[in-house]
Amino acid sequence: MGDIFRKQLFNIIAAVFLALFVIVWGNVLIQVWVFIPEIPGTPPKLNGAVVCAAGALSTSLSSLTASALGFTMAEVRREEQAGGGGSAGQASEGIFDAGGITTKLSGRVITALMVYLVIGMLVLGVWLVKGTASTDLIGAFSLSLLGWIIGAAGVVFQTEKPGPQPSAG
Repeated sequence: MGDIFRKQLFNIIAAVFLALFVIVWGNVLIQVWVFIPEIPGTPPKLNGAVVCAAGALSTSLSSLTASALGFTMAEVRREEQAGGGGSAGQASEGIFDAGGITTKLSGRVITALMVYLVIGMLVLGVWLVKGTASTDLIGAFSLSLLGWIIGAAGVVFQTEKPGPQPSAG
């Protein structure tokens, strides 16, 4: 029994972290979505502990997923430069190998990315629909998500790695 926990410890930690993220943000989303203000545009009052937990969890998950992607990209690029990854043609042409990056991501990282994006898109949707009747917490996470997506899109749409340009002569 102890051997199972030892072998699955990282998966258990990841599952607990992601479950907390979903539970806390689900709670926030439900409270904001069902709230009907007495004065139009008034946001709901959220428990301070929920606000702190939601902020810490969203910031942590954003940072963890962004750093996992960044480290994986750096690893793939190092391997390409050393001649150990991708096709020889790709490495010499300087083409960005997105497939090499995604195949190196662990299941935990991919799951974390999907959970972050799904909950983030729900939060963004609530923010856009509820407007001023949502909370600052919802707005802050929405803006953070947009920044994360813009950064990720910059990587996704990148087609060439910077490097020496071939001479024209």
